[in-house]
Amino acid sequence: MEVDRVQGKVFEEAPGFPTQYGPDRSDRQPGSPLVPHETYRDLVSIFLLVAMSFFLTAWIVPSLETPRNPAQTPFIVPDWYVLFSYGLLKLAEILPEPDVPGVLGLPAFRLTAGFWGFFLTNIPLIILVVLPFVDRGRENRPAKAPLRSAFGVSFLFVWMFFASMYSVNNLILEKWPVIADDNVLKAFFFGPPFLSFVAAYVGLRRLGYSPMYWYRVVPLMAAFLITAGHSAYILATIGAHPQWGWIAAFLGLLTSMTLAPAVASAYLPEKAALRATVLSSAFLSLLGVLLWLTFWYYSPGPAYATEVVIVPNMHTVLALPVFSVITGYVGLRRPYSTYEYLLNECYQCGKCHTVCPVTKVEDDALGGLNLVYNSFKKEHDGVPLWTCLACDACSAVCPLDIQYSDYILEERAKVMGQSAVDGGEER
Repeated sequence: MEVDRVQGKVFEEAPGFPTQYGPDRSDRQPGSPLVPHETYRDLVSIFLLVAMSFFLTAWIVPSLETPRNPAQTPFIVPDWYVLFSYGLLKLAEILPEPDVPGVLGLPAFRLTAGFWGFFLTNIPLIILVVLPFVDRGRENRPAKAPLRSAFGVSFLFVWMFFASMYSVNNLILEKWPVIADDNVLKAFFFGPPFLSFVAAYVGLRRLGYSPMYWYRVVPLMAAFLITAGHSAYILATIGAHPQWGWIAAFLGLLTSMTLAPAVASAYLPEKAALRATVLSSAFLSLLGVLLWLTFWYYSPGPAYATEVVIVPNMHTVLALPVFSVITGYVGLRRPYSTYEYLLNECYQCGKCHTVCPVTKVEDDALGGLNLVYNSFKKEHDGVPLWTCLACDACSAVCPLDIQYSDYILEERAKVMGQSAVDGGEER
């Protein structure tokens, strides 16, 4: 068997092959050298971009616009990549400013807003600088480290986006009065990153086939209870409003959009729960749009309709239904099979192709990859599904310890089962 030859280290003399196998290996994996392979590729990319820049500057003359009015102070903001820092400097005003007594001969000082802004600005920068030196283990796909990956999504993307958005908070409040208050923009620092963290964690955990029930039910139930409580508070606050019925119907639809995924995830089988979540969300969304358009048409005017929505503040009951639908979907979606997750880990090192006995007589692996991977990607004519010997030689040398033969046997069973259902016809 080919796997015996691998275990007997027959292939150790082949270039690019390791001397250890399996997930606990400690030897270095050879790769493409920096010079000349990567260097030439990067130089070609750089020269291409420079050539495009020269072409654009030669044929498209930039406009000088109108001269600046010296009597008007322009709105000045830093470059886009440091907008988050400017937003944190603005946010620092809500933090306390205590006096710190001098110790060990150091003078006393005051924790001002400038200090907090500088401190908050350096937190994401320190994380980005330190991360490459801390994360030096084996390569892990996001689904194998859902907590870390979800933190990266919520912190490095969502949190920094809203920090950048707050840097121009005065313009946002001027252009979009529906936001209503600067405190809402401050709340965006905490609410959306937390919701995106939970949704990303649930989705990645599902992709990695980890236990899921409580991880999706608890946040969905919490979203429903918060939405229902806030909706009841809004209705109690507006009291005898002339459009109370319209507002109650709209809030009822939003609350139902959080209730449907929560109940479906808790009490229905996964496939039925996914179907119920998608269908109910689509129906309630359409009904909500129709209700809002009708209210807009019959109300005294657009300004009055906007006033009803933003007073009192309804951002929570608008955000949580979206969170519930997304979290319910990613927490219930079942990938095509386990191998949609496992085989996507392949980073195409080509070792499996070298040891495969079938490719030595029938090179049907496109691009130099093994028969199983190309069967998974549908890059074949159907033959590799049956020519594979399931000898597991490819699994023995896989740096990620992927069991390829299990996928082949699973796919063969599916095809044979389909043939039996179709009356035994040849496929």
